[in-house]
Amino acid sequence: KLFLLMFVAGLAIMPMQANDDKSITREELPQRAQMFLTRHFEFADVLYAKAERDMGVVTSYDVVLDGNVKVEFNRSGEWTSVDCERGQVPDSLLPQGVVDYVTQKFAKAYVVEIERDRMGYEVKLSNDLDLDFDKNGKFLRVD
Repeated sequence: KLFLLMFVAGLAIMPMQANDDKSITREELPQRAQMFLTRHFEFADVLYAKAERDMGVVTSYDVVLDGNVKVEFNRSGEWTSVDCERGQVPDSLLPQGVVDYVTQKFAKAYVVEIERDRMGYEVKLSNDLDLDFDKNGKFLRVD
């Protein structure tokens, strides 16, 4: 019975150890992530940063800036998403094709969220439209 009890307790503890996220400072972010924040959000303060880990290995970073801006980075420090819940994603981080398309087709709207993967970009506009672009910033479709 003791063995069975220890085995069950061990199984209960394993999931807690597998997801050992840790709060970190801005300086503990990868250099690439720090440079991104300085370039695109120079005057924003980091309110919270977290290294997400799986089995002890960092898989990604989540950062919350003042103004309720949320930025996610992969483990190398490359941005994967930016969510400016109460504002506009800086044009400086958008591909020129995205800026041009949104300006031409949706003059009264602006980008509030962008996600990037190896296939391209998914953009959410202030008018709640979701647009997909390829990795070169060429418009693909309304999502």
